Amino acid sequence: MKYINFQNTFKNRPLIDIREVKNIFPDFNSRRFYEWQKKGYIKKLTNSFYIFSDHNPNESETCFIANKLLEPSYLSLEYALRYYNLIPEIVYSITSVTTKKTKTIQTVFHNFRYQTVKIPLFFAYKIIELNKTAFKIAEPEKALLDFLYLRSDLKNKDDLEELRINRDVFKEIIDVKKMEKYLKLFNSVTLTAKIKKLNKILC
Repeated sequence: MKYINFQNTFKNRPLIDIREVKNIFPDFNSRRFYEWQKKGYIKKLTNSFYIFSDHNPNESETCFIANKLLEPSYLSLEYALRYYNLIPEIVYSITSVTTKKTKTIQTVFHNFRYQTVKIPLFFAYKIIELNKTAFKIAEPEKALLDFLYLRSDLKNKDDLEELRINRDVFKEIIDVKKMEKYLKLFNSVTLTAKIKKLNKILC
């Protein structure tokens, strides 16, 4: 296959998925990926995914890529908290939760970090459509619960205060009743105690 034909077929996709390539072109020779990578046409993210070298993914495309590199997953934790402006810090890794094993995928343009949650806790995410791309991200209440649940180092009031959660944003976007409903599904005494402490700080 000529590269120009391949490029014309996939140029509008934020991610080149090998499975999709082989579905469209059943006789595609996988050696082409290696050859085109050597020529600088494409960049490898994982064994299954590539991007075009001249394409710099925007934020919504990066979020889409995060969902695809490890499935099932949705954006959560620090990245989602920053997305909702709940925390002030710049987040350097794209963080997600998954039902698969915890892992970090280092790519040419971002690090994608995935943390494991049990299947019953894989819920309360929404699909955002932006710039012709769709991605899954935790609802703000669930992102906060995921974060506190998985951060065993956050134990006391001082630890929670150091997160510098934006009180005004919290009051504006967090549905306390919804969060309490989700909290019960975690069935965690430790997490419940953290949320009580956080409510005292912010409310």
